[in-house]
Amino acid sequence: MDPTSAAVIVLAILVALLFAAGAGLYRRVRELELATYNGVGVRFGAGQDEQARSAITTPGGTTLVVKINRQCPVCEEVLLAVGKLAPGLPADYSFAVVSDDPGFDKSLPAEVRVIKDPAIWRSVTVPYTPALLVVDADGLVVFTSPLGSGDALVDVVERAVARRREAQP
Repeated sequence: MDPTSAAVIVLAILVALLFAAGAGLYRRVRELELATYNGVGVRFGAGQDEQARSAITTPGGTTLVVKINRQCPVCEEVLLAVGKLAPGLPADYSFAVVSDDPGFDKSLPAEVRVIKDPAIWRSVTVPYTPALLVVDADGLVVFTSPLGSGDALVDVVERAVARRREAQP
């Protein structure tokens, strides 16, 4: 084989590898974009999600939605934090725990609504669990955050309640 043909073959192989690497990087960037998607501005009840909106929202109040799943090792700690925070929330704030486990049987205070409907769990479109979504009375998501621990939930909820108190005259 002459040197020119060998160089062309080697370059063709290198270009093919470069395209494959570029496709892999593009896929990874898309995955990272989805992982950081924050969901703010999504409205429950748009289209066919009326059931989700009525189950999640609180008329005239703000709902702190905690999305968990049954395979989450951190969710137990988050649920303990929900149990501690729920009784001390202002009257116009409430917790709703959305679980994909139809057999959910964790002990939570009576103030916490537990939603075990898989369709509603899927309608909470953040790609991470556990997650906290702050939803206004109209079903609009105004804030989302992944929860890495119960302490993270406590911090976010305390800041949200403090902002509410500052905003009131």
